[in-house]
Amino acid sequence: MDISRLFKRLNLTQGLVFDAISFVLQYIRTNKLRTFLSLLGVTIGIFTIVAIFIVIDSMKNGVTTSLSKLGNNIVYVEKWPWSGGPDTPWWKYVRRPQPKYDDYLALKNNSRCIASVGMRIGTRGSVEYKKNRTEGTQIMGFTPEFAEVLDIDIEKGRFFSQQEYDQGASCVVLGHTLAYQLFPDGNAVGKTIKVAGFPILVIGITKEQGSSMFGMSADENVLVTYNYIRRIVNPNRTYASIAITSFAEFSKEEFMDDARRVLRAHRGLRPTQEDDFSLNSLDMMQSQLDSVFGALNLAGILIGGLSILVGGFGIANIMFVSVKERTKIIGIQKALGAKRWFILLQFLFESTLLSLLGGVFGLTLLRLIAAVIGQVSDFTLTFSVAHLLLGLVLATVIGVISGYMPARNAADLDPVKAIDSSI
Repeated sequence: MDISRLFKRLNLTQGLVFDAISFVLQYIRTNKLRTFLSLLGVTIGIFTIVAIFIVIDSMKNGVTTSLSKLGNNIVYVEKWPWSGGPDTPWWKYVRRPQPKYDDYLALKNNSRCIASVGMRIGTRGSVEYKKNRTEGTQIMGFTPEFAEVLDIDIEKGRFFSQQEYDQGASCVVLGHTLAYQLFPDGNAVGKTIKVAGFPILVIGITKEQGSSMFGMSADENVLVTYNYIRRIVNPNRTYASIAITSFAEFSKEEFMDDARRVLRAHRGLRPTQEDDFSLNSLDMMQSQLDSVFGALNLAGILIGGLSILVGGFGIANIMFVSVKERTKIIGIQKALGAKRWFILLQFLFESTLLSLLGGVFGLTLLRLIAAVIGQVSDFTLTFSVAHLLLGLVLATVIGVISGYMPARNAADLDPVKAIDSSI
C-alpha cells in the first residue's frame, strides 16, 4: 500500500467520523425528546449491568477483606463447620460440645506439628459508664496467642501485659466505636466501667479496624483476658474457638491430621466414632464463596442483559428512522460512487456514537451514586477502571449490533429508487 492510498483512507475514515458526529448532534438538536427516550434505554441498561457488577465486586472485596482477618495459614477448632449446605446434618453438630480450655492445653502440649495455640470465648452483656450504656455488646476473652490472630493496634493507652493475662486482671481494652459511644470525649483510659455488671478498669482503646462479616473486628467489642472472662461467665455456655498454626516444615494435611489425632485422643473418641469438632480453615469457604458469587454474576448478566436489550431496540429505532429520513442523501451518495461498505460504516459509526453517549450518561450517573453512597454509609462501592471499560465496551457492542440492520438496509438501497422515493 503506497503513502497516497494510506492518506486517502485516513481522510475517508476521518470524514466518516465527522459525519457521524455531525448527524448525532443534529439529531439530538432536532429530536430532543425522541433522542432522550431512545438513549434512556441504553443509559439504564449500562447503568444496571455495571451497577450489578460493582455491587457484587464490592461485596466480594468485603468478604475477602473479612476472610483475610482470619488468616490464610490458621486453622480454627470449633463446634460448627464453616462449610455446609441444605443437606448439612445440623442435628449432629448441635450436640457437639464447645471447645474447652483443656482442649487448648492438649493441643498446646501434645502436638508435634502445632507452632502456636490460642483460645477465645465470647459472650454478650451490658457495658455502662454513668448514664451511657450499651446492651448485647460482645465480650471477648482470649489467651495471648489469640491476640496475635486478632492483630489489634492500640490508639490510646496500652494492651494487656503477660502478668495481666496470667492473673486474669480486672482490666479491659475497649473497641474504638464502643469507646467513643461510652466516652464521647475519648478519655476512656483510666476510667472504671461496668461490664456485665462487674467493675473493670479501662487500660486501652483500639484503633478503628472497620466492619467484618466474621466477627473479627474489635471496634464494637469489649476485650478482656481469658482468665478474667471465665471468672464471670460459664465457659461451657459461651461461644469458643481455638486457633492453631503449624511449623513451616509440615504440610497442611500433616498439620490437620496431627490436630485431629490429639483432639480425638483427648476426648476419648473410639476409631468408629465421628469427630465431635470441626477443623475450619479459609480454603474451606473459598469454593462456596466462588459458587455464590458465580451465581450472582450470572443473575446480574441476565438482569442487565434484559435492560441492555431494551436500550438496543431504542438505538435501532433511531437508526431506522434515520435511514428513512436520509434515503435521498443515501441515493445521491451511491450515485456519486459511494461503495456499499462506506454507507454501512457511516450508519454503524452513528449508531455506535449514540450508544456510547447513552453509556457515558449511565456511567456518570453510576459514579455519582457510588460517591454519595460512600459518603453516607460504611458500604463502599468500588468503581474501578475495569468497570468503566466494561460499560464502554458494552455500549460499543450495543451500538454495532443495534445499528447493523438499519445500516445494511441503507447500504442495500438502489440509488435510483432511493432518489425517486424522496422526490
